[in-house]
Amino acid sequence: MSKGKYCLVTGGSGYIGSHTVVELCAAGYKCIVVDNLSNSSYESISRMEILTGQAIEFAQIDLCDSELLNKLFDDYEIDSVLHFAGLKAVGESSEVPLTYYFNNVVGTINLLNCMKSHGVRKLVFSSSATVYGDATRFENMIPIPETCPTGPTNPYGKTKLTIEDMMRDLHFSDNSFSFAILRYFNPIGAHPSGIIGEDPLGIPNNLLPFMAQVAVGRRKKLYVFGNDYDSVDGTPIRDYIHVVDLAKGHLAALEYLEHHPGVCREWNLGTGKGTTVLQMYTAFCAAIGSNLEYEITGRREGDVLNLTAKCDRATNELNWKAEHDVAKACVDLWKWTEDNPFGYQIKGTDAQFFGRAGDYSSRIVSLGKGTPFEVRIANVGGTIVDIVVNGSSVVTSLDNESEYKDCSNPYFGATVGPYANRISNGSFEIDGKKTELTLTEASNVCHSGINSYHTKKFLGPIVKNPEPHVWTADFLHVDEETELPAKLSTLVKYEVNSEKKTLTIEYESKVVGEGCTVANITNHTYFNLNKFNEPTIKGSKLQLVHNTGLEVNKKLIPTGNLTKFSEVATFNNEPTEITATNPVLDFCFVSGLPAKLDSRSSPLKTVFRLSNEEAKLQLEVATTEPTFQVYTGDYIHIQDKFESRAGICCEPGRYIDAINSSEWKSSVIVRENQTYGHRLAYIFKSLG
Repeated sequence: MSKGKYCLVTGGSGYIGSHTVVELCAAGYKCIVVDNLSNSSYESISRMEILTGQAIEFAQIDLCDSELLNKLFDDYEIDSVLHFAGLKAVGESSEVPLTYYFNNVVGTINLLNCMKSHGVRKLVFSSSATVYGDATRFENMIPIPETCPTGPTNPYGKTKLTIEDMMRDLHFSDNSFSFAILRYFNPIGAHPSGIIGEDPLGIPNNLLPFMAQVAVGRRKKLYVFGNDYDSVDGTPIRDYIHVVDLAKGHLAALEYLEHHPGVCREWNLGTGKGTTVLQMYTAFCAAIGSNLEYEITGRREGDVLNLTAKCDRATNELNWKAEHDVAKACVDLWKWTEDNPFGYQIKGTDAQFFGRAGDYSSRIVSLGKGTPFEVRIANVGGTIVDIVVNGSSVVTSLDNESEYKDCSNPYFGATVGPYANRISNGSFEIDGKKTELTLTEASNVCHSGINSYHTKKFLGPIVKNPEPHVWTADFLHVDEETELPAKLSTLVKYEVNSEKKTLTIEYESKVVGEGCTVANITNHTYFNLNKFNEPTIKGSKLQLVHNTGLEVNKKLIPTGNLTKFSEVATFNNEPTEITATNPVLDFCFVSGLPAKLDSRSSPLKTVFRLSNEEAKLQLEVATTEPTFQVYTGDYIHIQDKFESRAGICCEPGRYIDAINSSEWKSSVIVRENQTYGHRLAYIFKSLG
């Protein structure tokens, strides 16, 4: 595929499509996913981004909408198409056949017309073994070869065969088109990471996802349809293929088309090995370590004894074969199910698109939705957009993506990195090699300057609900272009505990590729506990673990000495009341904790307390870091939206300009195979 061009994946947020996108990204393809989300979730796109470390373009379009589809082809330089989109429930297709014909066939006609008018000539089609119908009606057709006569027995299978016929007819009329028609059998399993998998809405139609739901208590028991077939245990025989193997088959087919233009050909994708229903049951029970309740019932209409694939053509021509057995598929499915018992559907969460209309890459995720403690996080800057405690917002925030990306934004709620606070003269040396950064202050670089994370789009998130009252969201940022000596991959993990009213943030950064670089990453949320009654922090009270901090010169760079800021009370004294003018803080206090490259194993230490009697609320900030910068927001002026002291910020981190200090620099230099990390927590408590 030409550099810069896209592979369009229709239905790419679904089960097989999502696994195929992951394999395409790993092979170096740029992907854009089109899906109407009628039977899938955008959450799979977010998770694919974390899994691949790449941004994945997405457009919510129904293929039956030819106008929107044509615009997509106008806007993107598309080189090839993998076509998964379509309704796929066999039983449902018999109940609403016209819906299936309209959605599957008309949608594909629109897709082919768009391809034709835009000069796109390569398509890999997700067909199905259902086009063969009952292959046992013929002699010597088990395992099933591609030469087996077709004869689907349900509307779903008939739509697949109709689409195949359209492609063959189009190719006959114009052999510049290249079509790979993939007929696959029974996809099972999940990605071995447990990050993506099958997420059937409603009652699953297939054996493995149904068993998985029984295993986690979502279904009472498994029903086995018939035990009087001519097999080793009386149950039907099927060819079960691991979804990752199936995804790699699509990649192999696409690469085949790139080297064999003008072809239109069918390939079976399966293992060539049959497994009975009870054999699959035994394999899954072995994977989970317990036996599931099941009941034998009568045969299901349309079921046949044996549907096993003959895959020699794919092996010989595509240089592809299935590598994983059913035991591996069951293990991977169980990992996915244990980690995601309700798939992508997680109670207590919500997600909304955040950017301009049609921009599906900017989102806000809510954790703890409907509880007394809700946190809203945007993937723009990994930003905490809001924290709502007992129904009241307690942070200073902006209204939309454009405001957060505007240069006037004082890092409200943002992930500040890759190097927070100041670097003197914007320069430093590592191993004798000097790096010069673009200055953003008269003499320094502050908060990474032009490399700052606060306007960048983070990948993901992966959202989970690991236990009652707890939600997590993992965001990833992978540096693309940077003035720093090496690129970083930074994972930011948010954990919301609604019962304890606590938000915990964990940072983990590693060098991408070779080299070494610097890291000092933190959160920059501005708090106002009485936000709706008072637009400033006036009247709140402040205490710190220590009032000793770094003495700085006129350029705000440490002199090497410590000094006391006696205007602020410590935990042992009565708190300091914040007035309209005092205290004025933009000061780096020391926590008493050691400076380490990865401080995550250290216990969290409370260093900051802010209380407001009118709101009856107290905030504590705890950290594993050696310092914490406190800023009373005395220079917040954004288009007259905010006045001075609209919020107070506590930023745990490493020492100011640590990279230029022989004593502190080891805590901010990240080398290959090393990890930078730390944790912080925002803890809210009721007063009175």
